[in-house]
Amino acid sequence: MPLSIWLGMEDALQTIVERHPKAVLDAGLGFGLWGHLLRQYLDVWGGRIQPEQWTTRIDGIEIDAARIQPHARLLYSNIFIGDIRELTPRCARDCRYDVILFGDVLEHLPKADALSLLKTAVTLAAVLVVVRIPLGDGWRAEGREEPDHHRSRWTLDDFLGFTATIRQYDYLGNPYGLVAIETGGAACPSLAAVAGRLEGLEARLQRIISSGSTHGSRNS
Repeated sequence: MPLSIWLGMEDALQTIVERHPKAVLDAGLGFGLWGHLLRQYLDVWGGRIQPEQWTTRIDGIEIDAARIQPHARLLYSNIFIGDIRELTPRCARDCRYDVILFGDVLEHLPKADALSLLKTAVTLAAVLVVVRIPLGDGWRAEGREEPDHHRSRWTLDDFLGFTATIRQYDYLGNPYGLVAIETGGAACPSLAAVAGRLEGLEARLQRIISSGSTHGSRNS
């Protein structure tokens, strides 16, 4: 089962959530961790607890249907099975995704294919492309299963051609990167952020009013 390392996870989550995206594509969902985190902080955090109340579209792509866990089917809006090289552009042309996430996935593709996919994603994502990726030569090349083998090696230099915020972490002496690439629509997230904050404040205010009404009725 493909898993994501914990390094930089909080930074990646903040980078995505603070943009208040209405649609996210998790290209390579694996165990479904990001579906859980994004659903919690893009919907449940704002008071939309029940699935019928959710307003964020969170789609995922996975190469093998047998890897999809029951919780992922509940948390993702749609799950597409197949190769991310084919499905990411197709999905992003069918739906306007604010954020496209490649979490520990590009290294499993040949370098030329991965770079081509990344450049395509940058042209299609409305606001942001987020990449979480091992860097350098110290990581094991062979994964648990054939799709998990590392087929390319990456350095921070590979991302210098993008308008990006780059963070580097250390895992037992091996570098690990978080790259947040701004896309053509990245100048607009301030309006979305304001709307998202107002929405959250309204939900909290409603809970306070409801709580006050409940206490008042008990004291009368």
